[in-house]
Amino acid sequence: MGGAYRPNRLDAFMGVVMEYRTLFGPTQFAQVNGIRVAYEVAGQGYPLILVHGFPRTRWLWRKVAPLLTSRFTVIAADLRGYGETERPPEEASYNKRTMAEDHLALMRHLGWDKFLVVGHDRGASVARRLAMDHPETMPGCMILDNLPIEWSFAQDSSFARNIWHWYLFLQRGFADKLLGEHPEVFFSLFLGRRPHLEPDEMQYFIDVFSQPGAFEGVLGDYRTGFDIDRPQWEEDNAAGRKIQVPVYLLWGATGPARESSMLDLWRPLAADVRGEGIPGANHYFMETEPEETARHILKFADELGLP
Repeated sequence: MGGAYRPNRLDAFMGVVMEYRTLFGPTQFAQVNGIRVAYEVAGQGYPLILVHGFPRTRWLWRKVAPLLTSRFTVIAADLRGYGETERPPEEASYNKRTMAEDHLALMRHLGWDKFLVVGHDRGASVARRLAMDHPETMPGCMILDNLPIEWSFAQDSSFARNIWHWYLFLQRGFADKLLGEHPEVFFSLFLGRRPHLEPDEMQYFIDVFSQPGAFEGVLGDYRTGFDIDRPQWEEDNAAGRKIQVPVYLLWGATGPARESSMLDLWRPLAADVRGEGIPGANHYFMETEPEETARHILKFADELGLP
């Protein structure tokens, strides 16, 4: 499968050439919801959109996507502010409701009104909001290794150790200076915690997030998570609003969810919650356990009765 993941488009940032890697190639672009979104499409069958998280781009799915194209039309896009997708300057535009609208607009642009959604990390928060706001667009939603953001911010200091970078990104001025002037230092240390990445893979993601301006989308994503998304979810929860489509949870048993019961956390938030953990897997199990990840996606599709 390795030959499928080839570099595609060259972008020049202040004289530095950034070579983006693609899943299938070539990168396509759509002007939707007020921004230019980078995406790829491959395969045949029921539409499935894969939504990545931090610190990744759509290339997160490089090992999983090819395993799904025989059954699905697979769409993978870079989140607003990430990778090759446009980075609007307004911080508030990085809230997950707007990001969900980006993906909904992209799918409608491609001609699909209903599709299966799979999101990881920050992308799972986008998938969650899309499922809450537009249940008519999907038969179900998969949330990969993601804890409810409103729950995460309410935990004590022991849990905060697992999400320390969330709090770092909230520090205005300091985080901007660190990521703006020394992005390669932060991302080298952050990505270096995950030894499963090959050296060239780790360097690729370091290069992506070290591009001038790349950190602005990241900070916008995390800051709106605290300032906008968190209170919106708290309001939904207080009003008793739940996701009405089936939700399949999949998590790594050694990842951030290791100290919590995922199913118990999510059951008050959705009408139909199911799923399981992958033994021995970390947060990025779609990179370390691609076959197992694909198996669960196919299993959920079978449970939903999808073709």
